[in-house]
Amino acid sequence: MNLKDSAINPYINIGGTQIIAKDDVLGIFDLDASSTKTDTKRFLAKCESQGHLYTVGLDIPKSFVLCTSSRKETVYMTQLSTTSIEGRWKRKNTHL
Repeated sequence: MNLKDSAINPYINIGGTQIIAKDDVLGIFDLDASSTKTDTKRFLAKCESQGHLYTVGLDIPKSFVLCTSSRKETVYMTQLSTTSIEGRWKRKNTHL
């Protein structure tokens, strides 16, 4: 990622009306590929039990976005694919 991209548009829409700051994103993960791992399942279950897991949209999630803000981890489950989120991340215009 080029830091100039964040300066042009420091936010990203990750589905529905959910907009997050790019600087808060730690990673974007494909749900099918990563949810088969035991550690990932435990992590997502822990986030859910602590109220730090949010579902964006009504469709079946395809990916999740791990964010941190004020040293608190938040997970957003989204119906967008990792490729779609990457495309939105790289978009250079001012539209989210």
